[in-house]
Amino acid sequence: MKELHITSLQNAQVKAWRALKDSKGRAAQRLFLAEGDHMAGEALKENFVKTLLVDESATERYAMHINTAREKDVDICLLPEHVLSSVCDARTPQGIVAVCNLPEIKKGLNGTERLLAALDGVQDPGNVGTILRTLDAAGFDAMLINAKTADPYAPKALRASMGAVFRIPVYSADLPEALTTLAQTHDLYAGALDGGPFFERKRTKPGACVIIGNEGQGISQQVYAVQGIEKVKLPMVGGAESLNASVAAGIMIYDIVRRGE
Repeated sequence: MKELHITSLQNAQVKAWRALKDSKGRAAQRLFLAEGDHMAGEALKENFVKTLLVDESATERYAMHINTAREKDVDICLLPEHVLSSVCDARTPQGIVAVCNLPEIKKGLNGTERLLAALDGVQDPGNVGTILRTLDAAGFDAMLINAKTADPYAPKALRASMGAVFRIPVYSADLPEALTTLAQTHDLYAGALDGGPFFERKRTKPGACVIIGNEGQGISQQVYAVQGIEKVKLPMVGGAESLNASVAAGIMIYDIVRRGE
């Protein structure tokens, strides 16, 4: 474990940490940033942290996190407020950032996931993070994404996930191919304007997968073409034609929980 004190914006390590705000920087360094008190604490608890960055004027406020980092043999770096702020993506940095090891987004499910959500081109990282948080709260097993879905380790997605990203495994796959395999063991529910009532669905298989489409275009025709997909619709009794992607996901996920499925 190292305890460092860096004061310059031009320091090479500071520049490397700033690069983690970009997806290319995260991929190149295999690291990402968990900003703020809650996210840093969750990252420490789940053993993701490589280096803990702390505002040098906030060491008393974050004494618990600093002590946890020492106990876990995690490197600690104190920085002036303006240097730490340059690393952060948040408009109002909280004075603490965890530099975390980036998990591999796994290719293909391992076959043990009973309840999951599949994201078909969900592009808003806030929606991706919120869906992860809902899956975590509801006790789901995994999230499946395709190449058109936003990076779950982007700063906005991380903030929205509130730490769920450290607990819910994320898998990347060609969705039609993955869902074709899942259809043998899972009921597949895909939102559609011409779908049947979601609340009247029938369960026929041991697993379930909620499919959420792109915010503007919805679910792709390639996914709808998968044998075994059940098109479903949430009731729209007001003037709105659709719901926000993460809201729709939350309703469907929690109705599965409510029915003990």
